[in-house]
Amino acid sequence: MGYSFPELGKQRLLSRITINDIAVVVLYGCFSIYLYLPSVGVNNARVFCGFNAMAAAWGAYFLSKRWVNNWTPSVLTGAAYGFGPFALSFGAFHPLAGLSIVMVPWLLLPSVYWHKGKSPDAMRFCVRGLLALLPFAGIVLLFWLPTQQWAGPRFLMPKDLALTVQDFANLIFPLRNSGGIVAFGLYHGAVVFALMGVFVYIKLQRIAMLIPIAAGLILSVWEPIFQVSPIVWAAFPILFLSVLCGLGFQAFLWAGKADTKWIVICAAAASALAAFIAGIMITPFAGRVFELTATMYALAAVALWILLALIRLNLRWPWFKWVVLTSAITIDLLYSARYLIDKF
Repeated sequence: MGYSFPELGKQRLLSRITINDIAVVVLYGCFSIYLYLPSVGVNNARVFCGFNAMAAAWGAYFLSKRWVNNWTPSVLTGAAYGFGPFALSFGAFHPLAGLSIVMVPWLLLPSVYWHKGKSPDAMRFCVRGLLALLPFAGIVLLFWLPTQQWAGPRFLMPKDLALTVQDFANLIFPLRNSGGIVAFGLYHGAVVFALMGVFVYIKLQRIAMLIPIAAGLILSVWEPIFQVSPIVWAAFPILFLSVLCGLGFQAFLWAGKADTKWIVICAAAASALAAFIAGIMITPFAGRVFELTATMYALAAVALWILLALIRLNLRWPWFKWVVLTSAITIDLLYSARYLIDKF
């Protein structure tokens, strides 16, 4: 069962662009200004970083629409990817390095949407598989070309940056950056929503989606290939987690009594993380980052417990649910992204 949530309209302005799609890029543009304009010493490099974040988010938004039917969860998907800890971390490198984050969702669109709705067959699978190589080829070209003698040479990122075991801690502590320079993870509420997305994905059983994701994850821990820093390939699993976040958000909005156990699991997970980090926060060595992290997990937990109470009381109130969930995830995004930009 679905509900009608805020949308500006589906009237087409171009061949496939709607008013909603234009509104999204305006929202992302405003968020980029909010993050980068107050920064000290705004220059062309920072403007380019803001553009990269906006463009990456817009691409992830379009990609998510293949599986997410509601506007708000698709907006969240784009924001979680383009303005997440992983994407913002690329501000520490050459501005062109951030184009790799932009390429992944945009160059995956042909593979995702080619012959959408047609009956699956071997030809369709093979063509989609070939099209899925586009972002890999684009990233290789992006990093290989500047290293040529006639182009400098320039190295956009250190080649020895690879995903390590410590980096996976950023999935729980996205603001602390326990690994290297690049933070591998999403924000607090997005991680909790992605957990719900995992349950939805298991039900959908779209195994083919995992092939480029697995390839990106393997390459991110491998040796450098064609001058590409291995950590760049982690954009594929980050994009997948962002889509799961959108799926989870949509599932929460549509949830009924049959979904109670999944909501309990997600709410309990958020509560446990909030309590665990609050315990760390009281130690003498804890800083503001733990306080902010515990608060954001607690905020997500409160939103989900409220959602659960409404469902158990058989209160539909779709707009109230939307406000509660959207407020929790938006507050997390605004404060966490601002903290990271100031930190970087």
